[in-house]
Amino acid sequence: MNVAVLITSVLLGALGQVFLKWGVSPADEPAGGTGAVAGLLRALSSWPLWAGLAAYGFSLLLWLFALKKFPLSTAYPMVSLGYIVVMAAGAIFFQETVSVQKWVGVGLISCGVIFIARS
Repeated sequence: MNVAVLITSVLLGALGQVFLKWGVSPADEPAGGTGAVAGLLRALSSWPLWAGLAAYGFSLLLWLFALKKFPLSTAYPMVSLGYIVVMAAGAIFFQETVSVQKWVGVGLISCGVIFIARS
């Protein structure tokens, strides 16, 4: 149960990032962009932005619970799993390029998380 809370917190944080990106990057934005004020107002009226903030809020609540149950030196490195999820989501949903160097980084992060989880 405690591990599920920790992983859910990390996944909600990653989901929050995806929604925030979606909320500030509308597909119908003009090629030249918009003014800063207009862009800010558009972002603030975007439901994905608010969904991202809500995901962060729930992630924070679960994170506080996880911090009560795990040593900080074990819990915090698990946040790096969110980097992997966000990178994959960026490639899938925003057609971002994932280079070989990034995949090597994902492998190193995964190995580090496994080593920390086993200690």
